[in-house]
Amino acid sequence: MKISSSFKVGILTIVALSILLFTILWVKGRSFSSAERIIVHFKDVNGMRPGSGVQMMGLRVGQVEEITPVIEGENSYVKLKFVITEPDIDIPKASMLTIQQSGLIGEQFLEITPPKLRSVYIPVVNQQLLTVDSDVEILLDEKYYDVGKVKKSQILSSQMVPEEVRDSIKTNYAYKIDYYINLPGLIVPTFMKGQIVTTNGVKKLRIAPLDNSPIPYPHQDSPYTIVEPMRIANFMDLQYKAAESLTEMTGVVNELLNDKMIADLTKSVSNFKDLTAQATTTLEKAEKLIDSSKNDIDAMLWLLTDATNNFNKLATNINGVVSDERFKPAMFETADAISNMSKQLAPIIGAVNSKEFAEDLTSLMGNLKEISTSVNQMTKDEHLKQKISDSIDNLNITMCEVTKALETVNGTGDRDNLKQIINDTSETIENLKKFSEKLNKRFLLFRLMF
Repeated sequence: MKISSSFKVGILTIVALSILLFTILWVKGRSFSSAERIIVHFKDVNGMRPGSGVQMMGLRVGQVEEITPVIEGENSYVKLKFVITEPDIDIPKASMLTIQQSGLIGEQFLEITPPKLRSVYIPVVNQQLLTVDSDVEILLDEKYYDVGKVKKSQILSSQMVPEEVRDSIKTNYAYKIDYYINLPGLIVPTFMKGQIVTTNGVKKLRIAPLDNSPIPYPHQDSPYTIVEPMRIANFMDLQYKAAESLTEMTGVVNELLNDKMIADLTKSVSNFKDLTAQATTTLEKAEKLIDSSKNDIDAMLWLLTDATNNFNKLATNINGVVSDERFKPAMFETADAISNMSKQLAPIIGAVNSKEFAEDLTSLMGNLKEISTSVNQMTKDEHLKQKISDSIDNLNITMCEVTKALETVNGTGDRDNLKQIINDTSETIENLKKFSEKLNKRFLLFRLMF
């Protein structure tokens, strides 16, 4: 069968049109794939063009089809549409989309990074291992949200914990919990701290930054995490600001660290060294003094202990005297005898200086009262109590005899004997006053000593 020239021309025209159409579509960045087109929004695409590649973990899996700017004032953005041309490629939720560049002047491409597996280390306090697919929560805008899942949990030695978080592990073993973030738009620091909590009966992993810095909740419509590119101009501007701040700080430091300041600091350091040396010497002397005085200190402590024991014994004796009921009747009888003697002296009291006689008698009574009180408060010695009781009884007998003698004298008319008795009585009262004052002073001294 012979093919006509017109048929050949038609076939050639169709092939040429097909090649032309394919070339135009390739230049426009359109693909013949029937896969779903994905649209994401960037604030800036940094010069990316349609037809740029789409890579996942370094492999080309699709291409960019359309890039359209949308002008809405301050909320302007760039709409980027791309398609995955490779079969059986699914983009995980919360994957990170970034615009990368191959080399310094190479072409740009869209990089897709699936959620990374992160690790957190928790001290082993009790056996509370988390199961696979347990929820991960974090504080966002003062509220806890579930932002990920636990992938793996295991126990290992604290020596295998990274140095960045080793200080927070105080136990010999630690939980290593691997997890991933599936909340779109959430970017967390590389190193986090965590704890196992129970919410509504369900165990969860709660994570937080090491410095507890607040993290805002990411409000976005895209199921992916969009990372805006940084232009060279912006990068250089940040570097310039950093250099400017560093220059300013250097100037301030140079102004502060002038020659005078350095001289003062040097002198202060020297003085501090001298003071440290003196303090060290003083401490050494104090240690030697304590060591040399150890025996003396032990002896003093022994003497203090012995004195305490003696004082306790003295207190026991004093309590015994106070509780003895035999002193009370003796004191009452003595007081009655002195009272009777004063009544008998009343008729003849005018023969002597009544004022001095009354003062001496009053002092005697007061001293006797204080002596009896001191005795009752200061001893429980049975031998001493017996002697004091005998003395009081003798004094009582003496007072009774004096009273009888006064009665006899009052019944007679012998004025000379009466006068002599009055004089003797006055001298006796005065001597008793002096004796009671001396005795009272001795008891007062005894009380002050103890």
